[in-house]
Order: sequence, then C-alpha cells, then structure tokens
Amino acid sequence: MKRYFYLFFILAFALVVCGCASNKTRVAEGAGIGGTVGALAGGIIGYQSGHPIQGAAIGGVIGAGTGAVVGAQIKKPAQDASSQVPVQLTIQQIVDLTKQGVSSDEIITKIKAANSKYVLTADDISYLQKQGVSQRVIETMQAMDK
Repeated sequence: MKRYFYLFFILAFALVVCGCASNKTRVAEGAGIGGTVGALAGGIIGYQSGHPIQGAAIGGVIGAGTGAVVGAQIKKPAQDASSQVPVQLTIQQIVDLTKQGVSSDEIITKIKAANSKYVLTADDISYLQKQGVSQRVIETMQAMDK
C-alpha cells in the first residue's frame, strides 16, 4: 500500500510541476514551490515523530495542493512579440528583407533595435551589394561593429 501511495505522490507531483507553458497562471510554479517547502517541513516534523518519509510525503502533497491554489490566483505577465528582446539580424536575413521589398529605413530600424553587431569583410560587402542591399544599410551595418 505504501508503494502505491508514494508512486501516486510522485506521479501527481510530476504532473503538477510539468504545467503547460501556455497556462496563463502560475499553478505549476506554486505547486512546485509549495510541494518542496511542504515536503521539507513535513520531513522535519515527521522526523521528530519517527516518521520522516510519511511526513515528507504528506507535507509535499499538502504543500503542492496549497501552492497550486495560490499559484492559480497569480497571473503571468503577457508575453507578446513586442516585449521580446530582438535577435541579432544575420547578413542573410538582411538580404531576405531587401528582396522582400522592405525599405532601407525599416531594415536599419530593425538592425538598431536588435543592437546587431557586424564585422563585415570585403567579401561580405560585395555579397550585400550584389544582392541589392542599399549602401545606407551596409554603412549602418559597418557602424554597428563596435
């Protein structure tokens, strides 16, 4: 019977902690933190009464449940595309943007927003020119090498 209890406890804890990334609340985090703290406290209390494993298991289950309830009340901050840190634009991405008809001003804005750094070789500059990238964009890329 004890084996089934421990197996159930481990499975329940794993399911709660492995919450869905698209969840808009902090249920998984609350359950994980509550379960850990509860198991620790339960283990200490159980040790004093001669039953550390049972105390840890009971404390973990109660802590995880309580943490999940509390976590469900806490909303995660919105993750939209505008709040994410822009990623370095590669030379190929700049060529692709140019071929898609994106204006030089927009490309330059993207380069600066991403704080992209470039160390362009003569071959890179020649490649960019052959691909139709404007001189302004190339000069901006060269200025961003520091």
